[in-house]
Amino acid sequence: MKPIIPLPGEDLLELGKRCNAVYVCPKVDSERKGPLVAYAGKDGKGRNLVGDIYFNFRRIEVHPKVVEAYAEAAWVKIHEQGLACAFDTVCGIPHGGRTFGQMLALIGGKKFAYADKKPKSTEAGKKQEYTWDLSQFDFEQGERVAIAEDVYNNFQNTDNTLAEIAVIGANIVLLVGALNRSPIYSTSYKGLPVIASIREAYPEFEQDDPAVANDIAAGKLELEVKKNWARLCAAMQQ
Repeated sequence: MKPIIPLPGEDLLELGKRCNAVYVCPKVDSERKGPLVAYAGKDGKGRNLVGDIYFNFRRIEVHPKVVEAYAEAAWVKIHEQGLACAFDTVCGIPHGGRTFGQMLALIGGKKFAYADKKPKSTEAGKKQEYTWDLSQFDFEQGERVAIAEDVYNNFQNTDNTLAEIAVIGANIVLLVGALNRSPIYSTSYKGLPVIASIREAYPEFEQDDPAVANDIAAGKLELEVKKNWARLCAAMQQ
């Protein structure tokens, strides 16, 4: 497979599709012919929220020029909003946020740090959860940090990230990502500006929502999306 090179002015979502990074559940009329996918957020019963669309940044990471295109788009927006001098360091959240964040730091001339991924004890039938370890990096007290993620889903996990990074004494001033697909939060979250290379809201559902309940009952749900990406792609091609 040859590296993918962005075309001049190419739409970033279409570029993601060229990288085989976008899953859209195939449907005939309203009947799903493929599985729903699990998102990081949870409903009131502790079950993963689900949806029809998944943006897999892992498929983009193998193409550095594509990562660069996403980071450049984010940097343009950061500059346009007058935030280019608002932070000193980009902190990447693994794994995709580490790749995206390092490229963003390079483009913006910023320092770079990243969290290590530590698995949490997770119940069977739920998406694996993690904590972040930043012990390998030294942060000055009050150091202004932009948190970089590949995809912002619904910002439920962002609360944990903010809490864990606040412990080290850093001052989080910006949330930046390759894609913000939250159906609720567009430009800010808890007073922090949110900037993304792509801003496109994707619907998400609780598992007992009538829009998805029958499919969930039929077992049409993929929890390990990246691990089973080939299976999802095959479903789209049927």
